[in-house]
Amino acid sequence: MTERVRKLKFKSETQKVLDIVINSLYSHPDIFLRELISNSSDALDKVRFEMLTNKKLSTKEDLKITIIPDAEAGTLTIRDNGIGMTEDEMADNLGTIAGSGTRNFLDKIKDSKKEATPEMIGQFGVGFYSSFMVADRVEVFSKRAGSKETGHKWYSTGHETFNMRAEENVPAGTSVVLYLKEDMKEYVESYRLRELVKKYSDFISYPVFIEVEDETDKDQVNTGKPIWTRSEDDVEDEEYNEFYKHATFDAQEPLSRLVFHAEGVMEFYSLLFIPSHRTMEMLMPDYKTGVKLYIKKVMIKEEADEILPKYLRFLKGVVESSDLPLNISRETLQNNRTVKAINNAITGKVLNWLTDMKKDDIERYTKFFENFGDFIKEGVYSDYQHREKLANLLLVWTNNSGDERKGLEEIVEAMPEKTEKIFYITGLDRKELANSPYLEAAGKDAEVVLLDSPIDEFTVEALMEYKGKKFVSLLKESAEDDLTEQEKAEKKTAEEAFAGLLEFMKDQLGDKVEAVKISPRLKDSPCIIVMDKNDVGDMFRRMMATMEQEVPKPKHILELNLQHPLLEKLQKLYDEDRSGDELKTMITTVHALAQIFAGSRPDNPAEFGKLITNLLL
Repeated sequence: MTERVRKLKFKSETQKVLDIVINSLYSHPDIFLRELISNSSDALDKVRFEMLTNKKLSTKEDLKITIIPDAEAGTLTIRDNGIGMTEDEMADNLGTIAGSGTRNFLDKIKDSKKEATPEMIGQFGVGFYSSFMVADRVEVFSKRAGSKETGHKWYSTGHETFNMRAEENVPAGTSVVLYLKEDMKEYVESYRLRELVKKYSDFISYPVFIEVEDETDKDQVNTGKPIWTRSEDDVEDEEYNEFYKHATFDAQEPLSRLVFHAEGVMEFYSLLFIPSHRTMEMLMPDYKTGVKLYIKKVMIKEEADEILPKYLRFLKGVVESSDLPLNISRETLQNNRTVKAINNAITGKVLNWLTDMKKDDIERYTKFFENFGDFIKEGVYSDYQHREKLANLLLVWTNNSGDERKGLEEIVEAMPEKTEKIFYITGLDRKELANSPYLEAAGKDAEVVLLDSPIDEFTVEALMEYKGKKFVSLLKESAEDDLTEQEKAEKKTAEEAFAGLLEFMKDQLGDKVEAVKISPRLKDSPCIIVMDKNDVGDMFRRMMATMEQEVPKPKHILELNLQHPLLEKLQKLYDEDRSGDELKTMITTVHALAQIFAGSRPDNPAEFGKLITNLLL
C-alpha cells in the first residue's frame, strides 16, 4: 500500500516571514530553544487544563519537557507530552503562522525600516520558525492527547512547501526534531543546552530534562518553581529581568517591579512590571492588558483584563490564585467575586507602589509619568473609588515650574492659606501657555497649572477640586462666584457706562462672538477671547473632531480691559463717529488681536495683515 503524503505550500506571507526569520536573525540563533520550550510549556498548560476539566483525559506520565541532543546524527529534539495536534491542526498551526500575526509582523518590519530582532519573535506567533535559523530540516511528530487516531509527521526545509503524512507509534504530545546546520552543531553540547535553559527558561513551570545517550539527567535543568511564587530574596534582579523580557518580548529592562503575595481571606501571588517605555498600541481602545492569570499553576487567560482596571493596562506580569476553580469559564471571570477582590487588592497595592516611588525616587517616577501619566489621568476620571490616590500621583507643568513637572500636592502646599482656587489653562504647547495673557487673571504671583494634553481637561472636569481647592479655568468667562466683591462692583459699573459701545461691537461682530463684555481680570493686555462658562472647550472639540463626532460651535466672548487706553479710544470713536469706517475697522482689528492673544489665528489673516500694514504707514 502506497503511503499517502500531503504536500502543501506555505502561504505567501508565511514564506516572507520564513525568509526574514532565517536570514535576518542568523546572528541571534540562541533564541530558538527559548521559543520551542515555551511552545512545549503552552502545550503542557493546555493538556493539564483539559485533564482537570475532562475526567476522560489522563496520563500516567508526569508532564515534562525533554531535550535530546544526538551528536552522531546531528539532531536536536525537543519533546513534550502536552496537548499535541491533529493532522488538520498541524497543517494550520505550522503552515500559516498565527494568521493575522503574520501581517502584523511584516508591517512591523516595514514600518520600522529595520531588520527583524529576536525580541519580535514570539510576539507575532512566529517562534516555531526560529528553528530554521539553526536547522536545514525540521520534523514535527505529534498526536492529540486522548485521540485514538494515529499520529502525524510534518516536515520541511523551510522553503516553499511542507509535507505531512500519518505516522505510527507517535506518543501523545509533540516532538520537534531539528537537523542542525554544520555551523550550528554547538547545540548538541549538553553544557550549552543547560546554559540556555537556565538563561531563558528557568521559570518554566514544568521540569526540563536533557537526555544524553538514552540516559536522562538525574536532576531537572530548570528550577521548576514559577518565579512569581519564589521569595523575592531568593531571586536575582537578572532573573526577574530575563523573565520580563521573555514574557513580554521587550528588549529593554523594566522600569520597576512589584512582587506581592496576599494571604488571609484569599491568597494569590502577583509579579508585575512597569515597562521602561510606552508603545503606541497601549493607547488603542482594544489594547489588552499584559497580565496573565494562572490558577494552581495552570494558565487560564493570557490577557486577564478582569484582574486590573483598564487604566492600569500598561502593566505586565502574572497573577496566580488558588482560590478560583480551575474550570471557571473565561466569560464568567468578570463577574466572579474573588476576581473582583483580587482586582481591588492589586489596584490598591499598585497605587501604593507608585505613591512610594513618587515620594522616594522622584527621578524614576518622573520617567514613569512621562510614559504612562495619561493612564493615571484616565484613572482619575474613570475610577471614583481611588480618585484621591490617583490625583496625588499627578504631575503637571506650571508657569513657574520651568522644565520640571510638579505634583498637585506640592502646588497646594505652597499656596497662601486663604487661596481657594487652583487656576489652570489648556492648550497644545506648554511654553506658549507659560507666556499667555490669560495668566494675568490669576494675579501677579499666582502659580497656574498648564495643561497641554487633550486628556487633561477630562481629568480636571472629573476632579473639580483638589484638597478643598476648586479648579478654575482662566480660558472661560469668570463665574460670579469666582469674582471678589470689588471686581463685581467694577464690572457692573463699567458695563453700564459702556453699554452702548458693547452692544454696537456685538452687532458688528455678529455670530463671531456670543457677547462683548468688560473684563475685571485683565491687567496689561487690551483684550482677550474667553469661552462661555458652559462651553465644552477647545480641547474637547479637537478630541471630538478626531473621533469624527459632531463638534459643537464654540461660544466665544470678547472681553475688554477696563484699565487699557484702547477702551477709552473705542468709546470716543463710538461717541463721535459710530457710523464711520474707522470704528468698524478698529472693532475688526481688536477681535483679530484677541484671537491671536488666545493662541489662534484671525478669521481672515490676509485682511488682518492689511489692517496692520495701514496702521504702520
